[in-house]
Amino acid sequence: MQERSSSLTHFLVLGALEGLLNQVAEHDPRARARLAALDGTVVRVRLDRPQLIFYVLVHADGVELMADFEGHVHVRIRAATGALIQWALAPNAPLPTEDRVRILGPEERIELLTAAVSEFSLWQLVRQWLDAHVRLNDLLTLVRREDPVWLERLHALPQQLDRLGEELAHQRLLQEDTLAALGKLRRDLRHAQKLDLLFLILALALLFGAFATLTGQLPLVGSLSLVLQVVGLASLGLTLVASRLLAR
Repeated sequence: MQERSSSLTHFLVLGALEGLLNQVAEHDPRARARLAALDGTVVRVRLDRPQLIFYVLVHADGVELMADFEGHVHVRIRAATGALIQWALAPNAPLPTEDRVRILGPEERIELLTAAVSEFSLWQLVRQWLDAHVRLNDLLTLVRREDPVWLERLHALPQQLDRLGEELAHQRLLQEDTLAALGKLRRDLRHAQKLDLLFLILALALLFGAFATLTGQLPLVGSLSLVLQVVGLASLGLTLVASRLLAR
């Protein structure tokens, strides 16, 4: 049931996005010219946050969005959802390094695609919809007449959004510091594990040497007696094990 709901949501989202893109192309002659240059191009789009894969089939008179496609793909795009939306609304605006939009494919098609995206003015369409359906001046007049306090709150909204942006940036820095600390902790743990393994191997080798000396399989070193060599090797091995236990 959950998979069917996810598929339905995927279908509805792609349908709405397809209608929006085709509406932009219908009202923008430059966008139609770009589509004609890309006629027949298939673009595979992979979103990472949340994860979503769909295909864009470009025709001379519009685009078609599909959840699955078995044919040849010309261009592949991979990005986070927010980064892709920002690129669509403001293709010339710089993106953070970690949120960059990755595009793979022939250089000629990539150039045509980026030029087409720059011609698709989604923001202009949004503004036209707001002008047609939302009369902001009438809304502000009504709010002012009914309750002036709300107007004061609306005036303070930009400052609140600025503070929210600063807080989000601060939280992002804290998250990066936490991830860096976790990475250092993992490296330290791996280093400690390697040292533990090395000391354990040396200690076992010394203990086996003591046992081999005791059974006569390892010759005596120099003028050392049998008891002294056995005790020395065993003590050194146990000392290595004890030193690592105390260090941990």
